[in-house]
Amino acid sequence: MVSTLIAGWGLMGLLPHNVSPQEVETEVRQRTAPLQELKKSPLKFPPDNVAYEFPWMTEGLVKSSSDPQLRFRVFSQNSATHQQLAPQVTSLLLKLWQYNSQSLGIDHRPDYRRLVDVYLCIDGQPGGQQLFDEDLQAPRGQSTKANNIYIYDLASFTDPIERLREVAHEYGHAVLSAIGGYSNPEYWANGFLGEKLFLTQLSREKGSSETKQPDWMIGASNEALALWVQKECTPLMLSAAQSFPPTAMEGINAAAMNRYIGLMLWMQLTHPPKVFGRMIKFQSDPKPATVPSSIVEAVDGAGPFEFSVPAPLKGKTIWLPWAKYNLTGCKLVSKKEGWVQVQVTTDKISATQSL
Repeated sequence: MVSTLIAGWGLMGLLPHNVSPQEVETEVRQRTAPLQELKKSPLKFPPDNVAYEFPWMTEGLVKSSSDPQLRFRVFSQNSATHQQLAPQVTSLLLKLWQYNSQSLGIDHRPDYRRLVDVYLCIDGQPGGQQLFDEDLQAPRGQSTKANNIYIYDLASFTDPIERLREVAHEYGHAVLSAIGGYSNPEYWANGFLGEKLFLTQLSREKGSSETKQPDWMIGASNEALALWVQKECTPLMLSAAQSFPPTAMEGINAAAMNRYIGLMLWMQLTHPPKVFGRMIKFQSDPKPATVPSSIVEAVDGAGPFEFSVPAPLKGKTIWLPWAKYNLTGCKLVSKKEGWVQVQVTTDKISATQSL
């Protein structure tokens, strides 16, 4: 079990695989007094081109067999934000880190000190932003490269589901492979990919056995999260399952981005977490057209595989990157470019490596 400690310092059931993280304890550690040296945001803001100042800091640490390791610093501009919102945001980020690192095998970048800094800003346009920047206040002798997330206009940052979505979106930009070139809604897809992958996973780990909602839910209800996943994620996944991926990756508009995200949600559903993590890590080329072949490369030799077919896909034809595997529970329709099209005939599909 993974626990989250608070310390003072002077998709709706659509994931059949066991993705519970390994035993890694996390800690939300808060300063009880303001920083002696105010933390200044690396980003300077208009109209005077000055940095925001942050007197308060909350840390997110992970503890396994080694000493505690810092993964997040969450900076607040006033004590109310520090006491109320910062611990919840830090707890959520640690939860996302657990899935990303312990289940998928993807940790923060070492050239950025494996650290993500988050600035909770009172002002600014509503929303969030992620930037790779330079931290001039980094300790002497350490890298000044900074992986920063900014959350703006905290007065509008009140809806629990929107809080989950915004933090997951910016964390996706910070840690997931960057597939891009899109004309809208954003150039890079890893933000929208992050919110949908991570909230799908949070929905599965909603903590139904908890007597109260965990801090990482930031006040969201299980029902509201499930409805969001059902509306925003499930249709993309079901559509991608029935589309030939190399063709589906064509285009640069919002529909094309959604087809890429849907494909990744389909891969998340049908593959063990470590294999799905390989798929993400194998996406070294930012062009969407290269994604289907990188997925085929990631699954080669990584099987056997097995997954339970969602009810809406029973009897339908679906695509899987398993052209080199022997399949059961389905009827072969065609093979093309490393992908296999099959008709679902049972509740479960299995794949074993061909000799």
